[in-house]
Amino acid sequence: MDESTWYTKQRSQLEESLWQLKQRSRILQDCRSQSQKNWRDDAATAINQRFLNPHADDSEKSLAALTQQLSSLTESDRHFQQAAQLILEANKLSEEIEQLIEFCHQDMARGHSEYNNFQDRNAAAQSELPSIAQLIDRANSCCPN
Repeated sequence: MDESTWYTKQRSQLEESLWQLKQRSRILQDCRSQSQKNWRDDAATAINQRFLNPHADDSEKSLAALTQQLSSLTESDRHFQQAAQLILEANKLSEEIEQLIEFCHQDMARGHSEYNNFQDRNAAAQSELPSIAQLIDRANSCCPN
């Protein structure tokens, strides 16, 4: 089981547990509310103050904290999915950049080859300039103005 599947399963179990806790808490408070209509003596007051009121407060706080935690986990999951998408896009762009770099290397190698070819031909042309100048001078001497 990969981390994503495990995480999704854990979050789903938390959602289910939170739903069950809310239902049980609601049922308990409904039952308590119904019993308070009939049970109003000193013992009921003592039990309410000592046990049931703190339990209701703690239950409410716990459910609120769990709801907030679930909300935070859902938000984290959204960020996780967004990050995963951005990683995919970054990998795709990285591949495109690598391809472009390879094309640049090929173009640079071709450019160096062409430059070397130019230098060889330019050197050959430069070496022929003195003989060309001599031929022009000889042609000019044969045909005076």
